[in-house]
Amino acid sequence: MKLACKKSALLALSLIFTVIAGLFLYGRTPLPVKASEEDSKQYVYDNYGLFSEEEVNELTDTCKKYSEKAKADIIMITSGDLGGKAPIDYMEDFYDEKGFGYEEQFGSTVMMLINMEEGNRSVTIHGYGKSEYYVNNDRIEYIQDDIGGFLKAAEYKKAFIEFAKESAYYMNEEKGVKETPASGEPGSGNYYGESSYDGPSNYYGQKEKNPFYNTFLQLGIALAIGAVTVGIMAANSGGRMTAQGRDYMDGSNSGITDSRDDYLRTTTTRVKKPTPQSNGGSGPRSSGGGGISSGGHSHSGGSRSF
Repeated sequence: MKLACKKSALLALSLIFTVIAGLFLYGRTPLPVKASEEDSKQYVYDNYGLFSEEEVNELTDTCKKYSEKAKADIIMITSGDLGGKAPIDYMEDFYDEKGFGYEEQFGSTVMMLINMEEGNRSVTIHGYGKSEYYVNNDRIEYIQDDIGGFLKAAEYKKAFIEFAKESAYYMNEEKGVKETPASGEPGSGNYYGESSYDGPSNYYGQKEKNPFYNTFLQLGIALAIGAVTVGIMAANSGGRMTAQGRDYMDGSNSGITDSRDDYLRTTTTRVKKPTPQSNGGSGPRSSGGGGISSGGHSHSGGSRSF
């Protein structure tokens, strides 16, 4: 009887020890972590092979960083063969196929395509979802102004990085944005995105890095100018000379004895010609690149050759 009790007690202790050991090991062993959809999302589609693997990874990190700031997917694409499609159609089909969107399918997205087709190189930018209004046709024009020099110099990575920065900037710039589609037919030059016109571009990089945008620096400069001005005024605040030239002139012996004209030089002043506006000088200057994809998704847009 005593032996049976001892065996039962040992068995119970063994079970308790096994359970405790299991719980301890379970707590110490990391559980497998399922990759989130955002971590596995592809942001860079280098179909042409412009970049090395390291550069693609760097651009992917850039897209993730500014997508978070923009609350919109920022997508970069290169291609050397559009399959006979126009860039706008290629981009629309790409969006319809991939279903991009920040934390939702077919949501806010800003896409840029660098088309490297021989003799037909171009850059195209589209805004979908909320981005249609914040990265509207006119703002796309200004982004293209800022990246045009990079593209012509074949600095494609810099162009993509600047595109990402400015897209995030505009997605957080609400001034003048109206989230209502403009009237008109696709291709009319007054369609999706045009109603959100917000005037000239704020160059993101300069505004972010230029020290002269620092309030304290501006205040210091103002104080320094004020101090110099007061100092000059104080230095000149002494007695004034009241004697004039006529006090020393003998009118009976003074006069003009000779005169002549000598040609010295011709001065020409040049003024930069303003960029033509699409509507005769005021308002948006967009190329009207917006439309609706075959999948029914409206977008803003703009395209240029380089």
